[in-house]
Amino acid sequence: MKLILLVCLFTNIFAAKYGTIYASSNLRFVFPEMIEVFYKLYPEADIHIHYEGSGALTKEILDGEYYDLFLAANMKYPQIVYKNKKALNPPKIYTQGKLIFYLPKKLHKNYKTKNLLEILTQKEVQNIVIANKSTTPYGTASIEVLKNYHIYNQIKNKIQYTSDVATAVYELLWNDKVGFVPKSALLFFTDKKKEKINWIDIEQSAYHPIQQGYVFSKMGKNNPNAKKFLDFLLSKKGQQIFKKYGYVKPSH
Repeated sequence: MKLILLVCLFTNIFAAKYGTIYASSNLRFVFPEMIEVFYKLYPEADIHIHYEGSGALTKEILDGEYYDLFLAANMKYPQIVYKNKKALNPPKIYTQGKLIFYLPKKLHKNYKTKNLLEILTQKEVQNIVIANKSTTPYGTASIEVLKNYHIYNQIKNKIQYTSDVATAVYELLWNDKVGFVPKSALLFFTDKKKEKINWIDIEQSAYHPIQQGYVFSKMGKNNPNAKKFLDFLLSKKGQQIFKKYGYVKPSH
């Protein structure tokens, strides 16, 4: 009887456990609104979100850190998690990101052009901020753009890598540098800064689609809080919020 009571106790504790969400750094900018709406719909839910670059999160998972739901910035990293038997199922897509090039106000006055070659090769552009190309898919996409535009070799010594997307955004908006970041970040800050924020939309043909994938851990699939949050992200309302922040319908 004691054993049965003990099993029931731990079962109830697990059922009530909050959902541990590992989320890529680009989601920092869309999730404040996403979470606000989520809790209005599910006030009894409880989720804890841990943000970092997708590569760094993958390393933590492979090192044995606990998670319920991993929301990456591409399909590569959740696939690695799955191949290493740290996920229940192969990754699936939940949204697709857009890459933009940010230009501070003082430079935007001088270069009213969408020609990255003209802008990035200028002497006054001394640093080009890009998120870590080794651990962040948006950083990888940025390098791909520069190579496809045939300007990487000309400006590679100007590149300033940051640890993650959030740090790259800080460098751009508060230190007046130029660089590449997710469109969601700029749309998030457009309403929070008084002056107009300027950016150039990068042609989708210049980089591989940034399809963002998710996986559940073996334990996470049974966590009601994590499941509710994913269901909300995939719902019509969740996808509307993604669209508001510059994400696009995934291409398959």
